[in-house]
Amino acid sequence: MNVKFNRFVLRYSHFFVYVLIFLLIFFNGRKLSTAMSLIYATVDTLFFAVLYQFLCKLLIQPPQWLQSKALRFVVVMLIMVFACQLLFSIEYLVHIYTPIERPQPNSDFLPYITLANFLKVLILNLSALCIAIYKYSLFTLRQTEELKQEQKLMKLQLLQSQINPHFLFNSLNNIYALVYTKNDIAPDALLKLSDMLRYVTDFGQQEKVSLDKELAYIQNYIDFQILRFGQNEHITYQSQFDSQSYSIAPMLLQPFVENCFTHSDLTTNPEGFVHIRLEVKNAQLVFQTENSIAQSHSHQEHQKGSSVGIDNVEQRLRLYYPDEHSLTMGEDDGVYKVKLTIDLR
Repeated sequence: MNVKFNRFVLRYSHFFVYVLIFLLIFFNGRKLSTAMSLIYATVDTLFFAVLYQFLCKLLIQPPQWLQSKALRFVVVMLIMVFACQLLFSIEYLVHIYTPIERPQPNSDFLPYITLANFLKVLILNLSALCIAIYKYSLFTLRQTEELKQEQKLMKLQLLQSQINPHFLFNSLNNIYALVYTKNDIAPDALLKLSDMLRYVTDFGQQEKVSLDKELAYIQNYIDFQILRFGQNEHITYQSQFDSQSYSIAPMLLQPFVENCFTHSDLTTNPEGFVHIRLEVKNAQLVFQTENSIAQSHSHQEHQKGSSVGIDNVEQRLRLYYPDEHSLTMGEDDGVYKVKLTIDLR
């Protein structure tokens, strides 16, 4: 109800203003002459409407030669002076040529020579200017917000397009290694990659996807890595979440999972491990990964190797969840740990 009422007010706000001005002028001059007061109220309201629309046009869509704000200010001031003089002249003509009985010329009725009428004309014109400036400020604000949204969307699409080829390059390298060694699991790995690419193609460019789809994609990726490394009890993935439906920005979690396998020592250390855990409770997502790294693989090398994907994810987190996430990463006694918390409300 409130939304409909606000839309109604915004749509017909001009009409309300015109009616208000008409009534104020009419009732202010009614004690002198009802008929003349009605005429003056009509003339002044129409003049106000034309001046207001003209000022809005001048401020919002200025001609090419009037792009300078300083020049625009001077032109608007000259227009205001001219508008005041023009309205005085129109009221004078109305007073002279309207065939309606009126008070004597020496009375306060003469609108073009009284202080009260001068103030009325000045306030009327200044009101038109102020409302036009207010509308211009709203237009500028809306234009700025739209520009920010466009820039945000373009930046997000750019970041996503940087992530997808990065992921594809690494995955194709993995399959190439399986094919090169004539490994029988190469067809299954290719099928898993096909499912993941379908997700990237269908949902990777969307602003939000369902959490179920994102987790299915993560599961496919882990299965793909298990095909590569072989079944390993040291590779674990656990997910636990409540029955509510949630949405999340796509491709946020996969780079962390990818780094676990890329920078782990699973191929050289029988005790090497990758542990991934995700929990969602009361719209709070907690995603944690741990992976063992070779002692010869320093923390700086780990960060350098993962910078492409993680840097993009950090930027996307700042854009999608500016004050609704926390991310910690670091090495602790040969174990690289990541903890990401996101408020999904």
